[in-house]
Amino acid sequence: MESAQTDIRDSPRAEPRWANVTTVALFLLTLWLPLITSTFIGHTEISETEQRFLAPLPSFGPDWASFPRRLETYYDDHLGLRSALIRHQALIDVGVFGVSPTEKLVIGKRGWLFFGDPNAIAHYRGIAPLTQAELDTWTRILEERRDWLNERGAAFLLVLVPDKHLMYPEYMPDGLPRISEVHPLDQLADYLALHSDVEVLDLREALLAAKEQDRVYHRTDSHWNELGAYAAYRAIHERLRSLVPALADVEPIGVERSRRDEPGMGLARIVGRAAIQHEEVLSATPVDPRSRIKPEHRATYAERVRTLAPIAHGVDDDALPRAIMFRDSFANALIPYLSEDFQRILYVWNRDVDPRIVRVEQPDVVIQQILGRFLGRQPVGISEQRGVQHRAKR
Repeated sequence: MESAQTDIRDSPRAEPRWANVTTVALFLLTLWLPLITSTFIGHTEISETEQRFLAPLPSFGPDWASFPRRLETYYDDHLGLRSALIRHQALIDVGVFGVSPTEKLVIGKRGWLFFGDPNAIAHYRGIAPLTQAELDTWTRILEERRDWLNERGAAFLLVLVPDKHLMYPEYMPDGLPRISEVHPLDQLADYLALHSDVEVLDLREALLAAKEQDRVYHRTDSHWNELGAYAAYRAIHERLRSLVPALADVEPIGVERSRRDEPGMGLARIVGRAAIQHEEVLSATPVDPRSRIKPEHRATYAERVRTLAPIAHGVDDDALPRAIMFRDSFANALIPYLSEDFQRILYVWNRDVDPRIVRVEQPDVVIQQILGRFLGRQPVGISEQRGVQHRAKR
């Protein structure tokens, strides 16, 4: 009996019941918290950390067999706390281990960040040159565009924009060595100079000259800054003066330069470092601008930007010419400057020339702006688009 009493006194003290209940409750809350937050917190269409559109809520329609998979994708993308978890994981990967948590980001030297697009990296390293067939295709289609536009009274200018990797290779990591100096931008510009009379403006010379004075691309974004865009505009303006008679006596818009500190931009947001890795934004603000958003676009301007719909700007001056720019995201920063040169310029997010838009706008000049990493794609010619449109009507 005495032994039994000793055992009871010496046994571990039982945990209070409330402690057990609290532990179980916290465990269940942890499991259910993501679902709870995804239910009561509003959803977003775009993931800033991943820089992509999130899956939409699927509808149960004719494609019923894929509904479970699409629903699972939707909940994967919109699970509560998902962005926070991704952001904190990225902070640990970059801040502690110095590695990129995503293929979309290349961590460069001295705080420089680069877009990890496979085409851009392959072009930078010199391992994906254009083939002879690709060069011939580009030449044929560009000449077809030029000739078709000339027949309708419009000049044509091809503007080639270098990727950030090409402009600032000194800040790329040593772990991505260059195999050769062959780059599609060089190849196409050189080939057209030798085998065609298409008007081509390679912006590298203008940007390299501006780079001698100041930084022309953002450190924490893949795009050029306003100083780079303004240098590009000056080069485009100068070339257009020789192509469009109505611009011969038009002077380029002047700018006022400034600097300001802001949170990190697109590439920094991918890894949750916007608040840590700030950007010194270099601005070039037009002095006494005259261009305005055209009335038919003013009410839906924000929506058009979001959906990549065409946007029209211009100066109320009938003496100025009309233009279309078929472009990609790099043209966003050109809009405040280039819009000053035309009574109407339509910016169309398209890497090919759409003949339907040309017929409606009846421009004096068509500018096609292409970023270097997109040169590996197959361009679509005017005749091919017209054939597709004709079959669609039938």
